Amino acid sequence: MSKSGKETLFKDEKKVLMVLQTNARYNIEDIAKKCKLSPQKVSRIIKKLEEEKTIWGYSAISDERVYNLKHYMMLIKRTSIPFDKSAVEFMVTGRLEHLVSDIEFKIENAEYVHGLYDGIISFWTDDIVSAKKFVSEFNKKYQGYVSNVVLLETLISIRRNGIKNPNMKKDAYFL
Repeated sequence: MSKSGKETLFKDEKKVLMVLQTNARYNIEDIAKKCKLSPQKVSRIIKKLEEEKTIWGYSAISDERVYNLKHYMMLIKRTSIPFDKSAVEFMVTGRLEHLVSDIEFKIENAEYVHGLYDGIISFWTDDIVSAKKFVSEFNKKYQGYVSNVVLLETLISIRRNGIKNPNMKKDAYFL
């Protein structure tokens, strides 16, 4: 395939991804119309992106406040001590939720970042007491590896996963 052919394919994949990120429930025909591609090509692109793990999954974006959950973020600063194999294994196998099995708790994102902090974990739980319990258990589990953790509570989600909060007019009193 020529270089321009690869660039076109990449552009088409990007178009499909952008539409899926706006609404993953669109059917193939709707995506094809929005991208100005054939439904067959869109279907092939989606299958390829799923196989390559470019698309990791599909999820619904909901207002967890309806379920009395609050959103928090942890900013994590590491020490210079390298993580041992078991510490890394615990993180990458998705077992962080097990640190607080007695409370309602859902990790939204866990990111390793470059900057003032080294990691960010965003999560949902009942209240600040539960959030602080998770931070405390995290600090115990990774004692020696973590030098500082900052806990932030989200007051308003303006956008989540690229989607505008449909309740902004109601929530705008915070601003």
